[in-house]
Amino acid sequence: PSETFPALTDVSFSVPRGSTYGVIGRNGSGKSTALKLVAGITKPTSGTVRVEGRISALIELGAGFHPEISGRENVFINGIMLGLTKKEITRRFDEIVEFAELKDFIDAPVKTYSSGMYMRLGFAVAIHVDPDVLLVDEVLAVGDEGFTHKCLDKFSDFRRRGKTILLVTHSLGLVERFCDEALWLEGGRVRGTGDPRRIVGAYVTAVEKGE
Repeated sequence: PSETFPALTDVSFSVPRGSTYGVIGRNGSGKSTALKLVAGITKPTSGTVRVEGRISALIELGAGFHPEISGRENVFINGIMLGLTKKEITRRFDEIVEFAELKDFIDAPVKTYSSGMYMRLGFAVAIHVDPDVLLVDEVLAVGDEGFTHKCLDKFSDFRRRGKTILLVTHSLGLVERFCDEALWLEGGRVRGTGDPRRIVGAYVTAVEKGE
C-alpha cells in the first residue's frame, strides 16, 4: 500500500526481572501491539525485542481452541502450544480445571461454552504454564467479580515468586495497585514513563483536558 500506518514509533522500554510493569493509553495507542511484539506474535519492522525466560501470554485467550472438540482435549493442545509436555499437563490438569471452574463441562465440546467459560479455561491453561514472564492484555474485563479476584490473587502469587509481569490495561487502579513502573503510550509514542501514580495522574489529567 502507498500509505503505511506505524503502530509504534521510537518506543523503547526495559522491564527489570521480577517487576510488574503496566502499559496504559487510549484505544489505538499501540499497547496491544507492544505486547504482541514482546510475545513474538508480531515481528517489528525495525528495532529489536529481547526477552529472557519462558513466556506465557494472556493475550488472545483460547486462540488455539478448537470448537468441535472437548475442553479436556483443548487443554492438552493449548498447553503443548504454550510449551508444556503432555506429562506436565497431565500433572496440572485437575488444578487447571478446578481453577477454570469447569469440572462439570470439561468433556463437553468447547462450542457449547459461554464466552466466560472459554475465557476462564484459556486463562487457567496459560497461568499454569508457570512462566518466567507473564504478558497480560485486558483479559480480566470479561470475567465475573469472583473470577477476577481469583486472577488477582494469582498475580499476587506470581509477584511474590519473583516472576516478571507485563500488563496492558485500562484499569488504572490495577496499575497503581500492582505495578512497580508504568508506561504511557499515546499515538504509538511514549508520552511518559516512571512511577505508576504519577503516570496515571498525568494520563487522567490529559484525558480530562481532551489533549
